[in-house]
Amino acid sequence: MSLLHIALHCPACRRDYLPQAGLFGCPHARPDREHTLEKQIQFPDAGRRARNRIRRRWDKGLKDPFAVFRDILASRALLDDAGYLEILGTVQQRLESLEGRPFRITPLVQARELAAAIGHQGRLWIKDETGNVSGSHKARHLMGSLLYIEALRRLQPETAKPVLAVYSCGNAALGAAVVARAGGYELHAFVPEKVDAGIERMLRARNVRLQKLARRPQAAGDPCYLAFQRAVREKGWRPFSCSGNDNWSNIEGGETLAWETLMQLRTHGCNPAALVLQVGGGALARSVARAFKTAQHMGMVPVFPKIFVCQPQGGFPFVRAYLLALSYIAQSAGLVFDLTDDPAVDPLRRCANFASFARTRSAQIRRVAEFARRNFETRAVQGVLEDALHGRKRLMWPWDAEAPRSLAHGILDDVTYDWYELLRDILKSGGRAVVVAEKNIARAWDLAGSRTSMAPCATGSAGLAGFLQLQQDGDIGRHEAVVLFFTGRDRRNRTSGFAQE
Repeated sequence: MSLLHIALHCPACRRDYLPQAGLFGCPHARPDREHTLEKQIQFPDAGRRARNRIRRRWDKGLKDPFAVFRDILASRALLDDAGYLEILGTVQQRLESLEGRPFRITPLVQARELAAAIGHQGRLWIKDETGNVSGSHKARHLMGSLLYIEALRRLQPETAKPVLAVYSCGNAALGAAVVARAGGYELHAFVPEKVDAGIERMLRARNVRLQKLARRPQAAGDPCYLAFQRAVREKGWRPFSCSGNDNWSNIEGGETLAWETLMQLRTHGCNPAALVLQVGGGALARSVARAFKTAQHMGMVPVFPKIFVCQPQGGFPFVRAYLLALSYIAQSAGLVFDLTDDPAVDPLRRCANFASFARTRSAQIRRVAEFARRNFETRAVQGVLEDALHGRKRLMWPWDAEAPRSLAHGILDDVTYDWYELLRDILKSGGRAVVVAEKNIARAWDLAGSRTSMAPCATGSAGLAGFLQLQQDGDIGRHEAVVLFFTGRDRRNRTSGFAQE
């Protein structure tokens, strides 16, 4: 069995569940509280042994990330090694047969030309997911979910294969489609009415059952997500989504991306000062932060890097939540923070106020963020996080200004579903969440295409736009080592309009 004991913890109701219970979300969830299952690992001596196994496999050149890092996966904890590897091998073979590639370790590239073009003198690393299965990082997340579902079925062989459900406007649905087909599962996808025609063709070619939904004016929340939730709740379909509140298991699939990155950095003798990630639903950033934190506990990362995230000016629910959290921390600590927010104000004006504050008060934001880092375990910070658990609408609610719109279309989620864990990790690390203007997203996309050999879409390179903003604000020093993530392949002509992710 596994070297490590793994449990699923809900911070809101303070309960632990075993992975073999087959849960994807907290069974006691309430809409006004933040019930999100989080994988917790007990380390002691087992952590040292798992660390040594990971290092040995890595040093031997093993190429399958789900084999290299299996000791920290719940699906492996449910089975013996042979059983887990049998399931993994079967799915990987099917992926190679159906899609032309299985999951393999992806490149970490030192982007010297890009760094020179933007005046950064430190090492700038890019984790390139554009060549991964389905052309983005999303399939990697859902491979974690598929392995968990398959491990549960191995424990109960008489159990029929469940129907799977996903909501998405593109890459997540496509990632779910290729992984579900490799596992032999029926998949239903809830997509926007105007889903990109090319994405729709690829989904239908993989036997996905599509349900198109129109966005209604003034409606609260994404209609695709709301329909997905109803299907999971009323039909008993399994959540096969990249949202950790609905499906915790996708997070550990995403963690393999970060584990690869930190092992590649170790090979180059580099400990990065900062990680910069684009955020929509938040699963990627949550996965990366979780993996680096776990690696630190296992003695594999000497210093937890600062976690920085960015969202487009056309829709930034997480940055809004982050700024509100800082305002409450500042109030508790008696610090200056000039953000004024009135829930009674028109949502469009209210969001414009948040964007203006984020753009013009960098110094105040930086000071309170540094206070939160240094005093993370005190009541001033923990009290705000505790209040957020039991009153999530104080910080996070669906985007209620005009319909979100950006060139980086794939990170325009109405809600950052993994916001709570991500907020906690950003505050602890001393990082920041920033709003990026559309012109900077376009500039980052152009730089990514012209100054690297990679070809990411506008969403996939949006973290670079965040880095440019942080560089301008002085939050990242020009000599510091920084890691970015190019997460999706460019599938369409750059002049044809908004990128559909």
